[in-house]
Amino acid sequence: VLGAYSVSKTALLGLTKAVALQVGSDNIRVNCLCPGIIDTKFSGALTSNEAVLDKMTEMIPLGRIGKPHEMGGIVSFLASDDASYVTGESFVAAGGMTSRL
Repeated sequence: VLGAYSVSKTALLGLTKAVALQVGSDNIRVNCLCPGIIDTKFSGALTSNEAVLDKMTEMIPLGRIGKPHEMGGIVSFLASDDASYVTGESFVAAGGMTSRL
């Protein structure tokens, strides 16, 4: 199941770029927010187990899972005129979880 989930999320990265190329000439911007583990009902199945939560937070350099409002700032930026020259991009907000060397 996790494999299929990962494939679907990776497909969204390509879709973001493809649609951005297709509609950019109409001044439509398309970007993708790639959140890490966020404290939501969806992640509750994992985070409700203390041992699993501890293991997950060990993998996150910031040492905690994200909060929904922390994603809102990124979305606000992308929807604003400050991001008027941003399209076809993916923004990762995962507490450093994907920053492994």
